[in-house]
Amino acid sequence: MKVINVGIVGCGQIAQEAHIPNYVTNPKAKLTALCDVEEQAVRALCEKNNVKNCFTNYEELFDSNLVEAVSVCVPTRYHSKVVTAAAKRGIHVLCEKPIALNIKEAEEILDAVAKNNVKFTVGYNRRFLPNLILAKEYLQNGKIGKPVLARASTVTMGPYQPQIDISKYKEEAQKRVGCLFDSGVHLADLMIWLLGKPSEVNAIMSTYFEGVTVDDSAIMQVKFENGALGSIHVSWIDLPNFKATENTRRVEIIGTHGLIEADCLGPSLSIYNRNSLTSKIKGKTWITPANFDPMLPQEALAWSFSKEIDSFLDSIIKNRTPPVTGEQAKESLRLILAAYESHKRKQTVLMVERNE
Repeated sequence: MKVINVGIVGCGQIAQEAHIPNYVTNPKAKLTALCDVEEQAVRALCEKNNVKNCFTNYEELFDSNLVEAVSVCVPTRYHSKVVTAAAKRGIHVLCEKPIALNIKEAEEILDAVAKNNVKFTVGYNRRFLPNLILAKEYLQNGKIGKPVLARASTVTMGPYQPQIDISKYKEEAQKRVGCLFDSGVHLADLMIWLLGKPSEVNAIMSTYFEGVTVDDSAIMQVKFENGALGSIHVSWIDLPNFKATENTRRVEIIGTHGLIEADCLGPSLSIYNRNSLTSKIKGKTWITPANFDPMLPQEALAWSFSKEIDSFLDSIIKNRTPPVTGEQAKESLRLILAAYESHKRKQTVLMVERNE
């Protein structure tokens, strides 16, 4: 079996929780190098994970010929520089979401990827959750009829984490651009994946944490080309009991014949169909696809990251298109940027106006 030599650029939280452990345990990969501007921290991570090569400069890493593929886990404002630098050297890239800070930078990435014929994907791991895959299959098979209304929500700690000093919340929030940009883009991607192209968007945003200069809560409303209406609710709040707050992380779709409700981070979903004998007897039925414990949703979320990494490696080894493409990632970014424009202009934004 072919083994891909992999590096990681940016060794913060997402790299440590999702990328490093899943490359280390995947037999298709050999994690050969880590790169971060914090030299002491990256050396400690290399030692901890038995990675032989440490870098503080991504250009030097890419010129070393040590890696065939790389995960880019730096702040979004650096995505374009790092991804294009990798692509120009023929290095395949898994980039954390969102793809870029703006459409111009996203198109620079896509142009570099196409010109250099490298595999490229963006880290929308929730598409790999079995319950959301099943929800998409139900929609495609007409299990709830024509989609009419949809709602997706996520309340997460974001930068307001107990391990981060409160004096750094402003800086950490700015790195993420905003709550809707950082957390909402996951839901925007899911909405487009499940319901198709959006046609117009309206958004309102707010900041409750004193001193923070970006949005830390937001609501956006979307109309899709198929006529369905959707809303996305996001906020950064430290509510540590994962199980007690499960209703804050849901995707719900109501159709002409029934409804689907799914855990946004896995592992379960429910379905109700007015024409189903089971639904007539039991009402909505909860299902947990795959061997996950519905009381331990973190297991499914961790699994989704491993599947994301595995699919990226497979796209290289088997020379196939990754499940999440760069063009798809650009569309979710386009929707989020339209939401920010709507909030700024205090009016509905038509997506046909957002071709730049």
